Amino acid sequence: MAATASAGVPAIVSEKQEFYQLLKNLINPSCMVRRQAEEIYENIPGLCKTTFLLDAVRNRRAGYEVRQMAAALLRRLLSSGFEEVYPNLPADVQRDVKIELILAVKLETHTMTLSETATPMLKKHTNIIAQAVPHILAMMVDLQDDEDWVNADEMEEDDFDSNAVAAESALDRLACGLGGKVVLPMTKEHIMQMLQSPDWKYRHAGLMALSAIGEGCHQQMESILDETVNSVLLFLQDPHPRVRAAACTTLGQMATDFAPNFQKKFHETVIAALLRTMENQGNQRVQSHAASALIIFIEDCPKSLLVLYLDGMVKNLHSILVIKLQELIRNGTKLALEQLITTIASVADTIEEKFVPYYDIFMPSLKHIQLNKRRSSGYRA
Repeated sequence: MAATASAGVPAIVSEKQEFYQLLKNLINPSCMVRRQAEEIYENIPGLCKTTFLLDAVRNRRAGYEVRQMAAALLRRLLSSGFEEVYPNLPADVQRDVKIELILAVKLETHTMTLSETATPMLKKHTNIIAQAVPHILAMMVDLQDDEDWVNADEMEEDDFDSNAVAAESALDRLACGLGGKVVLPMTKEHIMQMLQSPDWKYRHAGLMALSAIGEGCHQQMESILDETVNSVLLFLQDPHPRVRAAACTTLGQMATDFAPNFQKKFHETVIAALLRTMENQGNQRVQSHAASALIIFIEDCPKSLLVLYLDGMVKNLHSILVIKLQELIRNGTKLALEQLITTIASVADTIEEKFVPYYDIFMPSLKHIQLNKRRSSGYRA
């Protein structure tokens, strides 16, 4: 490969595997091999470099080190010579660069995103981000109608290869990498339109997008937090269960991203809304998401605020526990019950000695679960 480098670079890199071998040589322990590879790489035209580097970072069959090297070289190429390289790329390669800048270079155990490592360059060229955001949000709508979702008794792991999950992760990293001043104005109107859609998939994606940008847009979202929270709370009554579950997830994420002010400001409305959602016996998946959100909310909720709702909360949690215990005995279903028990534990952990008067209310049911766990089809007490 090195011997023919001057004969015609395009011919040398025409095969992807040859370029992959060049990437391997760039990280070879031998100084001589690395030096030869660097000379060859420097003589490759920008278009060829960009095309094959994009292919390498997307190729899951390529080794981790190869993809990492490709990511670093692509970042360096676009950061140092963006004005020279990008305008001369074909339209389809420009499109791929836009998407890759946002969707990132995702590796097996580490994530190296161009939005995180090339922040100054991207902030300078915000038009690329503005064009890419709609593509990311469109990917988040790529959801499947799963009839088994409603009755599933286990929380499946996220499919990290799915478009929806990959796009949500990319939006999160984009917001964290570039900040709310850049990202919020580009996403807000899109998200509001999605939340108004008659299609449940768009409403779901809009909620999850709100959840994804909260951490990175924290400062800019503070001023619109009231209207945002009030809007999300409405979706706890959405006709589609997966939208209701997404609303729970979003409230839980916001309780983390905006803690502890979120708890201090919205304790009355959020606690009541999540408890009502947990009481709805129509869908244990939604109940489980509501319980999970309440657990997160409680973790950063001041004790002095939580005790204000203690009597009503204990009454609600106990009534739900009785029903869920009956369902465990009758049907063996345990998903919502597991989250409920964790919620009770979170309340007890937060209010400490204030929970003592309620100990006897919960213990008979909890002891029953413990004593009968072996008969409960793998229930984990």
